[in-house]
Amino acid sequence: MKSGLGGRRWYAGIVRVFVINPGSTSTKLALAVIDEGAKEPEIRERIELPAGIGASPKSDLESRLPAVLAQAKAWAPFDAVAARGGIFGPLEAGVYKVDERLAELALKAPFGYHPANLGAPLALEVARQYGVPAFIVDPPTINELLPEAKISGVPGIERQSRVHALNLRYVARRVAAGLGKKLAETTLVGAHLGGGSSVVLFRKGRMADTTDALLGEGPFSANRAGTTPIHGVLKLVRERGLDATRHLLGRRSGFLGLLGTDDLKEIEKRLDEPEVRTVVEAYALQVAKNMAALGAHERPEAFFLTGGAARFGYAVRRIQERLGWMAPVVVVPGEFEAEALAEGVYRVLSGIEEAKTYAARIS
Repeated sequence: MKSGLGGRRWYAGIVRVFVINPGSTSTKLALAVIDEGAKEPEIRERIELPAGIGASPKSDLESRLPAVLAQAKAWAPFDAVAARGGIFGPLEAGVYKVDERLAELALKAPFGYHPANLGAPLALEVARQYGVPAFIVDPPTINELLPEAKISGVPGIERQSRVHALNLRYVARRVAAGLGKKLAETTLVGAHLGGGSSVVLFRKGRMADTTDALLGEGPFSANRAGTTPIHGVLKLVRERGLDATRHLLGRRSGFLGLLGTDDLKEIEKRLDEPEVRTVVEAYALQVAKNMAALGAHERPEAFFLTGGAARFGYAVRRIQERLGWMAPVVVVPGEFEAEALAEGVYRVLSGIEEAKTYAARIS
């Protein structure tokens, strides 16, 4: 069998992967076991370690590392380390080998900082101690947009692709398999609905067009604004200033700004209130419109919804009603980041896919 690591054969039937997923307030760790005959990874262990954001990326790393190393010791041995990727600039989809250069870049954060940037340096430290390879998988800055999809209509402003790529690509593979095909053989439109919202067109495996979940465009979500009228944004900047406007759009908008809460369970209980129902209808409409718009490239074989908010029954039904005439709408609620990270590493260790290096960036 072909190796995914420069000729070295790592695969031995069962693969154990130590998974690291740093977030804003915690570090999620998991131990995944993947058997050749299994349809998906089995998460044997999970733990969520509380973590406060440090004054700098380096101090944030130093505050989280001891607990991560302690948990690695408790779960060892394992064959590889998989970590969530951060903000690295535009990249091709795939699995990237973590080396000194990538870990250093993650901490310098020239493209912006998010706690997910800590994934690469944390993984590298664990990998060193246990003599195993470390990887990141499908970071959020995957940019495979078609040339015509990059154009915004404003000179000097290009459309960006910053989405929940890790979860979306994992679920897209599952949906394609349900159609009896590989992802590279299908056309799908998927939406990740959570704290932020991402919509992606998968065309023959390529993320050919997307929204921009990081204060770019798309449907509003729990506390983010989504696409907003330009004149309104200009007015906010003039009245409140740039930083306050950024905070409002990124932290105090969406359901939180409109209804005073971002708890979807509470919102679903209040659907008999006219104002609440109207906002939920607007949310479902915006999700459906964004998904249908990406279907303008070519008619998808299926739509799919995933993420935590895909459990919001009323909104999901309204989205299905709006899109179902075009193609089936598959619902896969929840987030599968640990599974996606482990599966990506398995593809490399088993020789199904070659690991990339950061030098293999696309423009």
